[in-house]
Amino acid sequence: MEKSTQLMYPSGLYFVLEDNQTVLTDLEHLVTQQHAALIKNHWSAVPFLSLKDNLALAAKKETVIEDILPFLNLEPSISKKERTALTQLEELQIQLLQALLLEKETLVLEHVLSNLSTSDIQLLLPLCQGLAKHFGLQIFLIHEDKRFAHTPYMKTL
Repeated sequence: MEKSTQLMYPSGLYFVLEDNQTVLTDLEHLVTQQHAALIKNHWSAVPFLSLKDNLALAAKKETVIEDILPFLNLEPSISKKERTALTQLEELQIQLLQALLLEKETLVLEHVLSNLSTSDIQLLLPLCQGLAKHFGLQIFLIHEDKRFAHTPYMKTL
């Protein structure tokens, strides 16, 4: 029997404890089959291309990047920044933008909170919850710290 290309959860931001092997296996399958976007601490961009060109690789012809930026709390000038000048939070926001441009419905954020400041986490969690609601996404946050499961933005698996 072939595995599904999507998990059967309504749109939302979900906390997945890193020892939940059943869900992790399902998420790994979706990422491997390219049905989900994997977002990590370090963005794997094409090194010799500018930030703008890296984003253009992901964009569909009819997609206007500037229309999506407000949902990510990003200014249009972000595309002119050097990749090395991005903050950790901006790098995550760019990866989220790429996933939206690729029209992924499932996003997996793997241990992305570890290198963020408390204020960055306070910006990222409601941002992800808003993206999930607005774009009808399933966003899964994998982390080892159970405290994040109890934030008002999360549903827990």
